[in-house]
Amino acid sequence: MAQAKVSKVPAMTLRFTDPYVIQAIDYAARLSNQTRTGFLLAAAQEKAERVIKMKSSIRSEIESMLISPQAYEKVMYRLDHPRKPAKRLIKAMKAYSEWKDKNGFV
Repeated sequence: MAQAKVSKVPAMTLRFTDPYVIQAIDYAARLSNQTRTGFLLAAAQEKAERVIKMKSSIRSEIESMLISPQAYEKVMYRLDHPRKPAKRLIKAMKAYSEWKDKNGFV
């Protein structure tokens, strides 16, 4: 599968002035089995996507914005390289087709 080219993003530094905020974030991160950084990134992404969904007026605009480059590559790969249908699916499709013909459905 082809890898998506991801541009480098500059590092970011956050400063917290309230020790309680850091303790709460650290505790929530531990409960989520995540690092502080992982927790903050996930929380920020969730919030960003929620705001985009609320503020965006066009549904297609939302969906195209909320897919990561890696997820996009996986989708494109699957579209270009579809899996063969399972035998059970082929059998069910054949049975439905025969049933439809037998019962006069077009």
